[in-house]
Amino acid sequence: MIPGRIDPSRGRRWGTFLIVAAGVITLPTSSRSLGAQAIRVVASQSLNFGTMAPRLVRTVAPAAAGAAVFTVQGPANASLLITLTLPAVLSNGGQAVPLTAWSATTATGASGSPVSATPISGGDVALVLGADGIGVLRLGATASPSFAVGNATFTAAITFVAREPSSSRLSLTAQCVASAVVVQPISITALPMHFPAVYAGAASVIAPDNPRAMRLLFDGALLSSIEVTFDALPSVLTRDGGSETLPITSWLQRTGANCLGASSVALTGGVGALALTEATAAGGRSALCLGATVTPSPLQASGTYRGNVTVSVRYTGA
Repeated sequence: MIPGRIDPSRGRRWGTFLIVAAGVITLPTSSRSLGAQAIRVVASQSLNFGTMAPRLVRTVAPAAAGAAVFTVQGPANASLLITLTLPAVLSNGGQAVPLTAWSATTATGASGSPVSATPISGGDVALVLGADGIGVLRLGATASPSFAVGNATFTAAITFVAREPSSSRLSLTAQCVASAVVVQPISITALPMHFPAVYAGAASVIAPDNPRAMRLLFDGALLSSIEVTFDALPSVLTRDGGSETLPITSWLQRTGANCLGASSVALTGGVGALALTEATAAGGRSALCLGATVTPSPLQASGTYRGNVTVSVRYTGA
């Protein structure tokens, strides 16, 4: 807190408050008179998005537990105008998380029911104090971290200015923090499938738990949930330096630590949810292994045949 200062010539006092952590904080009185009674913020709470994952959009509504809250005390039944300065991003160094879709509710009285949430972009919000001299302003927004950001705490300041409705004179300035903790991006390590020597006319099978199976390692935030989707599974492999193809079918998948934690099941394009439960030095990991069958024809041309598997992954929870 920056202490209030006294202007001897005018007998006015004002103050600026910075709240640096989430939670309800009781603020010392800092005010200017509105009529015979001072206006002051008696409690303030930061806007807290909690722990987020890259590309996982999160909205905190004004009624939610993590919303920003300013509780104002002043003359009973007084009407105030609140001017808000709302940040466009949460930041940490050169990284940023966009903030959009700001909304607000107000309530008259300490136990008053809030009005319906209204979209805002800054500017003035009317706040009417109740018979108990209390008014409550709550703020919410949407945070949208990109795939590239992570492993950092992102913050921004929300500025709240209350003034008398009949003039532009400053009555009170306060701030609170908007914050989010964004976990590390997901990384994928792929170990290719490698069939041993395949003979013309003889099918060859690699099971998902075979050391030669394709192994995909997903690394990210420990205990977070991810969704894996196979965007492309080849139906044929193509010979290096030629146009001949080798059919590859009967794709099977297996998950768990070292791909030994579940039975093999058919892979039809997506595997649904996984959890990064295997602890590593950097966070958490989950493994997915793929097996398949190749069926060369009796006249299959000799050579090395290749194909590409395309996979995408996203966080579904952190």
